[in-house]
Amino acid sequence: MIREASAHFYKQWKIMSRRPGEMAWIAVHPLISILSLGILAYFVSTGGASPETMLFVLAGVIVWNIYDASQRAISYGITLDIWSNCLKHTFTGSSSLPGFVLGNALYGLFSMISITLVTGILAIALFGFNIFMAGFYLVNFLFVFIFAAGMGLVINSLMVVKGEKYMSLMWILTGVIMIFSGVYYPIEILPGPVQAVSLAVPATHSIISLRASLGFSPEIAGTELLIGAALSLAYFAFGALLFRWAIKRSKITGMLTRY
Repeated sequence: MIREASAHFYKQWKIMSRRPGEMAWIAVHPLISILSLGILAYFVSTGGASPETMLFVLAGVIVWNIYDASQRAISYGITLDIWSNCLKHTFTGSSSLPGFVLGNALYGLFSMISITLVTGILAIALFGFNIFMAGFYLVNFLFVFIFAAGMGLVINSLMVVKGEKYMSLMWILTGVIMIFSGVYYPIEILPGPVQAVSLAVPATHSIISLRASLGFSPEIAGTELLIGAALSLAYFAFGALLFRWAIKRSKITGMLTRY
């Protein structure tokens, strides 16, 4: 399985390295996010709001860049094969599902680490905000990644069963989940029913835990970390099981052989 995973990681790396626009996403998109939202938060904090507003927003920006890059890395495992019309070869050959998932997850982990370093260093250099002061609670990044991987597998499942028309979910779902996760604002400002949905999203708890560890209600950091971890693992398990079913289903219906 390790050899299979290495092959899937290498395949995605080679394909993405030939797409400068996609590789630039790791550096350019985080830069734009940090600059635009960081400057906005700085403007708000200097205009009368609490100086902590900037720290609150920047913590959310860094976490969400990690989620976005991680979900895209997992979803691209299927998308690149569809674009290349070789999906059927991936799942009718000797490659196993665990090898496929692990290989693309490793690429997602590589993206997550890269994003963390890029955004973390930019936040320090531009705004004096050191996300690495969270220390142990940086493990929240890992659980955000696990949640993103699970959602990526859900998107992959829909593409495999229903076709490439569901490919747009790779971009749409990120924005939808962001609304409920309190990336740029506390979820308490949302309507009651929406807050209930927010609390079912693992990233919400991971972001709260990370912010808490940086001085925003530090007493809840550990509890929110555990809730986020449990939910992230549950979402990933659901995504993995759904993906396994989707591959079997697409072989029966013949959908897999169309790409």
